[in-house]
Amino acid sequence: MNTQNKLSKARLLLSRHGLRGFIVYLFRLIFPGGCDDNSCRIFLFELTMPRPTPESIRAAQGHTFRFATIEDIRTYRADPAWDIGDRDMLAFERGDRCLLQFDGDTLVGYAWLAASSLVELTWGFHFNMSDDTVYNYKGFTAPAYRGKGFQPLRHLKLLEYVRGTGQHRLFAYVDQMNLSSLKGLKKSGYKKAGVLRCVKNQGKLQFSLRVSNDLWSKERRT
Repeated sequence: MNTQNKLSKARLLLSRHGLRGFIVYLFRLIFPGGCDDNSCRIFLFELTMPRPTPESIRAAQGHTFRFATIEDIRTYRADPAWDIGDRDMLAFERGDRCLLQFDGDTLVGYAWLAASSLVELTWGFHFNMSDDTVYNYKGFTAPAYRGKGFQPLRHLKLLEYVRGTGQHRLFAYVDQMNLSSLKGLKKSGYKKAGVLRCVKNQGKLQFSLRVSNDLWSKERRT
């Protein structure tokens, strides 16, 4: 990365996350084993009590929520603005679900739930979730509706839907350098539940996982 790109990156970090976020990013960047092609740290999170604001609840009055059909996925996949790709189509066909939020007939945004209890975090490492937990990923809000706090509201709706199957927690993971996603998780009420450290060295992989005991399952899965 040249000097101009580094300055642009620094300005973007400062504008989005302030001085504190900028310092955190720099610390993680220079921390031994923190961030390079041969190492990474992944933060693990769980959510049991989403925190939509009163303002977001009022703004969503009259909105409807439902899981997408295959026809929905095909329709939004055809429009690049919705960031639905081939990988999402394959995930849907394998059983993943996508919760849609509508303002009348207008799509406000979406959030995905994985069908499998095995989640690949990075470099082939799979996390074996507890049976009462479901992996939530890839949230998206249309530009016209951003800044209204709708993502936490969708998380609340997701938990309402899955509680009927005995699941009452959402799971998420984020690379430690992804400050924007970390900020979004915090707004929704996600709590840090663990960390995965990964190192590549001389053709070998080393993983170190520290996680809350009740979030990990001992069940054998395929």
